[in-house]
Amino acid sequence: MYWSAVFKRVPTNAQVSSVRVFGSILAAGSIAPGRHTILECCLFNHSIPGSLAGVLTQVLDECGVDRIVDIGSGSGGPMQLVLKEMAKLGPLPHVTLTDLYPAPAGSSLDYWPEPVCASNVPPELRGVRTLFTCFHHFNPPVARAVLGNAFAQRQPICIFEATSRTTLAIAASFAIPFLVLFLTPRVRPLSASQIALTYLIPIMPLLALWDGFVSQLRTYSIAELQALTRDYNAPDYVWKCDLIKGSGVPFSTSYLLGLPR
Repeated sequence: MYWSAVFKRVPTNAQVSSVRVFGSILAAGSIAPGRHTILECCLFNHSIPGSLAGVLTQVLDECGVDRIVDIGSGSGGPMQLVLKEMAKLGPLPHVTLTDLYPAPAGSSLDYWPEPVCASNVPPELRGVRTLFTCFHHFNPPVARAVLGNAFAQRQPICIFEATSRTTLAIAASFAIPFLVLFLTPRVRPLSASQIALTYLIPIMPLLALWDGFVSQLRTYSIAELQALTRDYNAPDYVWKCDLIKGSGVPFSTSYLLGLPR
């Protein structure tokens, strides 16, 4: 069951404000790497990249391209997890990471040095565009602009989420603090401030819960994703939308593909 009534609509600034607070605390404690790793472990489950690798490999084959332009990459964590799974399926494509606020430090992949807006990608960045676990941050007008830019440039686009606005997924959000407590010792590098803000003053688990919970409520349903593409129809460009389920994940997550013909 999708919570359509709730979705109309969780304010964008509700989550953005929490993320800004989260970022400030992390910056003060010098634990930025920990935030990304913990949220990936909680929301981008280890079984999901394997499922997405198959979809992405098929898109590359269908479109006849060997390049990926990852949008909203951050430090590149999700893309690297998917690439690890894609390596089991065949030769890896060339990947360029991009972000509105580039953070190339620590990434082993090529990172575009200039800021890249998801709704206005430079035309020289050609290849399959990927957005992992970030599309729910865009309100409908921005989301349509992101899709419209790919459509106008006739570039493939793959949007993957690790969240879902279903009863089961929302209920599962409440397990996030316990996952943070369990997974934090595995984070490397692990600082004293991470330990303090996780176990002594449990700010990290609570903020991860809030971020995950609101992300579930903001995730687009299949019908809403299809509605976002309604203005971008052409014989040489098609849209595909479906659900995918990783093993061990109690709910399915959505993906949207835009494919030039």
